[in-house]
Amino acid sequence: MARQVTGGISLEHTAEDKKAGMTLGELWVFAQEALNQGIDAHEPVKVTTGWRLQIQKLEAGGNR
Repeated sequence: MARQVTGGISLEHTAEDKKAGMTLGELWVFAQEALNQGIDAHEPVKVTTGWRLQIQKLEAGGNR
């Protein structure tokens, strides 16, 4: 979900199944949506992981 925040556009995506973690397809959709929203390809990505280091949530943009 992209949203306008002070300092630019912010994009956040949560895994459909947080226990299993994000799939490669979900990661691809996140990257495509970020680029389509105009977020710089060199923008750092914040990753939230679970105990088994599965990706649960990704965030980019908003000039972190």
